[in-house]
Amino acid sequence: MSGNSVCTALNPLYLVSKLLGLAPYPLGKTGTAIRDVSKANRFGVSTLHNYVMILFMLGWFFFHITWDAIYVYPKLSSKSLIPVVIRTCTFTSTCLSTLILSHRGTLSEFCSKISLVDDILLGRKASSSYIKIRVMIIIQILLVFVYSCIMTLFDTNGLNINLISVVKYCGWAVGRTISMFMIVHFLVFVWILKNRFCKLNAQLSSLVDRRFEEQHLVPLFSTLNSMNKADLAGEFNFISGPEIVGRKGPLLFSLSKVRSHVLQYNSDKIRALRLAHGVLCESVQRINSDYGFQILSEVSYAFISFVMFSYVAVEAKNDPTLGDCGNGSSSCVRVLKDLFISCLCIIKVLTIAASCHAVSSEISATLKIVQKLLSPRHISADSLAELQLFSQQLWNTDPRFTALGFFELNLNLLCSVLGTATTYIVVLLQLK
Repeated sequence: MSGNSVCTALNPLYLVSKLLGLAPYPLGKTGTAIRDVSKANRFGVSTLHNYVMILFMLGWFFFHITWDAIYVYPKLSSKSLIPVVIRTCTFTSTCLSTLILSHRGTLSEFCSKISLVDDILLGRKASSSYIKIRVMIIIQILLVFVYSCIMTLFDTNGLNINLISVVKYCGWAVGRTISMFMIVHFLVFVWILKNRFCKLNAQLSSLVDRRFEEQHLVPLFSTLNSMNKADLAGEFNFISGPEIVGRKGPLLFSLSKVRSHVLQYNSDKIRALRLAHGVLCESVQRINSDYGFQILSEVSYAFISFVMFSYVAVEAKNDPTLGDCGNGSSSCVRVLKDLFISCLCIIKVLTIAASCHAVSSEISATLKIVQKLLSPRHISADSLAELQLFSQQLWNTDPRFTALGFFELNLNLLCSVLGTATTYIVVLLQLK
């Protein structure tokens, strides 16, 4: 297993995406060039496959909504009907937006920028990093396969085999796989960015002179400590009038030793790291803009599914009609299925939120390290100029992951989802 660029490391994900119609444009020949889409290959087999998948999901959505509106929705109560319709709409929105927006230059441009950053941060160690990326992608593909098999067993349990049920099941199965691979795309990009920010912070931290801090901060702390222990009543003696009669001990301490030390950082290295940080922030903004709507739809779908299946599992004992009608499954199996789906929804939200939170934490750590490099009183002019530019760049950029700007993707999102879902479930139980 070998890989000499991030582009080749992402090949397994690209090939699987191509089978699902998520890669309508060809992958670039190298990882350092923006995709080459000519008139000859713009309408190739992959693009045609993408259009077929879009039409399939659109046709399935209209068929599903029409059939259920005639035969299923009239049997449901209003409090059960609304979440079912919203869940179907958000599910279809996630699938269609993924098919329409995926791989419109995102993959090749991301590979190009990461390759430039890897030349600065990794150097000869890049190959081992690419091997880890490929292994991680293969593991995720296997996990998606296992997830699809488990959901297939749940969906086909007690299913009445006929043309209508097969069409409805195929739409759910295909759409579920597409949405899962959209999450895999997003997480792979986020994890690569998190790793590169971590490498950048490690190289910045290596520039911090720990010996300088120990030699100069410890004397300053001891001086301040002795001042705090002094008797302030005996420090000053006042007499009537503005004149100060006496003062014991100086309030200011000498900095002559500190002034004699001028730190000389590697300004070329700081400049390279600053440029690499700018490229990584641009990649964060690109991934955020390309996947914002899909992540918003997926989080909404997960939230609605969690509320609906949790409520159905709680109420299955008292009101078994809230489950899927006519599937012939026992109450126990249905409750386990509903609880399992609820847990998967929370796991998806947790994975997305935790990954984005990790990137945000690394970006915040960069600012702290740069401020620490600026803390010594005397720094060489070229190093000071580069650090000041770096500090201004950090303050002027805001590379946060958001769901199309509606809310930020971090661990606070999980608390909000759980709190709001619990409130809805309690209200539904009280309104019963």
